[in-house]
Amino acid sequence: EQFGYLVQQIANQEGKWLLVSSPWSENRMGDIYKCAVRQQGSKCSKMDLQTVTSIPNVNEIKKDMNLGLTLVRNPGTGGFLACGPLWAQQCGSQYYATGICSEFDPSFQILRSFSPAVQNCSSAIDLVVICDESNSIYPWAAVKDFLKKFIQGLDIGPTKTQVGLIQ
Repeated sequence: EQFGYLVQQIANQEGKWLLVSSPWSENRMGDIYKCAVRQQGSKCSKMDLQTVTSIPNVNEIKKDMNLGLTLVRNPGTGGFLACGPLWAQQCGSQYYATGICSEFDPSFQILRSFSPAVQNCSSAIDLVVICDESNSIYPWAAVKDFLKKFIQGLDIGPTKTQVGLIQ
């Protein structure tokens, strides 16, 4: 789980806290633990930040996002920033690992999540593949295997990618 990968200190109205990252917990989604700093009986509790770290209207892949690989205090707000660099966006059958960060206030409430490289999934494209079997490309079997894998990786449909194959 890599518990303790990063540690930060913050203070709020409830007292002083240690924030401890664990970027490999929960299927490597990662999380942050908050640990009250007291003389006796201090315990850490999991914050479940991966559930609130989200971008609306995006098909998210949170598995393996490693939330907590970045954990920094924000001196301006008194809160903190936690990032998962392997958070991914799915567009059709393609995955784009753009990463995600979330800002939290000193009372551990989310202020916002952002992913500067997130994009709108592309609209429909038209693709035509022309195969002449003239042996200008050899070996032909390898070319057919490549085309088969390439086409299987496309998100094909009436309002999505449309493919034509001419032989």
